[in-house]
Amino acid sequence: MPDIQLKDVLARECSFCVLPFLHHYQDINNTRSVCCTSDIPVTPERLVGIQQDMLAGLPVPECTVCLEQEQRETVSHRQQHNREWFRRYPKLVQATIEEPKTYSYDLRYSNLCNLRCQTCGPKASSEWARHLLEDDVNPDTRALYSQPTSKHLGWDPDMQDIQPDARKIYFAGGEPFLIKSFSRVLDRVENTDCEIVVNTNATVLTEHLLTALERFTNVCFQLSIDGTGEVIERIRTLCSWDQICANIETLRTRLNPSFSVNTVVQRDNVANIPELACWIDSQDITLWDVYLLEEGDPFSYTLYDGALRWDSVWHRTCLKSNPRTASKLRRVQSILSP
Repeated sequence: MPDIQLKDVLARECSFCVLPFLHHYQDINNTRSVCCTSDIPVTPERLVGIQQDMLAGLPVPECTVCLEQEQRETVSHRQQHNREWFRRYPKLVQATIEEPKTYSYDLRYSNLCNLRCQTCGPKASSEWARHLLEDDVNPDTRALYSQPTSKHLGWDPDMQDIQPDARKIYFAGGEPFLIKSFSRVLDRVENTDCEIVVNTNATVLTEHLLTALERFTNVCFQLSIDGTGEVIERIRTLCSWDQICANIETLRTRLNPSFSVNTVVQRDNVANIPELACWIDSQDITLWDVYLLEEGDPFSYTLYDGALRWDSVWHRTCLKSNPRTASKLRRVQSILSP
């Protein structure tokens, strides 16, 4: 098989993605997909078919989200991960294309969470499920979210085999610091240089996960931050901005990790983007990714009717170092300030 080159797989007309060859994604319902961007379940047999189609240059229905992003001339999830894996592990990637093997995991065992973020819901938050199961919920609120049948969703992590030489494990929830089973998973990983990424709201820390993380040399906390001060406290019900900032300092002191920020751009934080970018730079965080709530969502950024004052944003380091994020925010600006 000829070598596959990075420049070729980054092309917009290319359907190839490294993830179906080396990545395992399992959601809260214990359903497997090619990655978190795709909502189409796949079987082991279908996964083999996807790999074959990609090598043949054929379109893959499970991957239309990335292709649509590229058609809008934004950097897609596919391009982002291709770049990361080809640059960091070129020999491993080539060997895995020829003989697929799992080196990367995205595991979501439970919806246990302490917040009710307005853009979330009961599938990913037990606190939302608890709230919606109450009798006195505002009808307007209930209409925005699917009605849960139970408070907790999840599955047994002991069902999941983890390769001892795994290179990357991504934990999300729910809130990972509340999910004790994540600690048991980490105890089974032999490669202490494995990159451990924890997607957290940073509102709560627990000793069991902090202790389990201490033996790893490459820990990254992916902070879900949708604004600063009162903005995030309004969007992420039950959170405290001061507590988030204090917990980040605790993580920095105890584990010496790296940090990245994920932001859902929506109606209620569009005006706060400059302040958020300023805060990210003040924390020396260089990785910032954004997800845009598009038209049709009840909290879409397109519903914002104020004036954008984003002149200071484009000079921020966190945007200069993240062209994918800059491209998305340019698109927001073009729509709101044509």
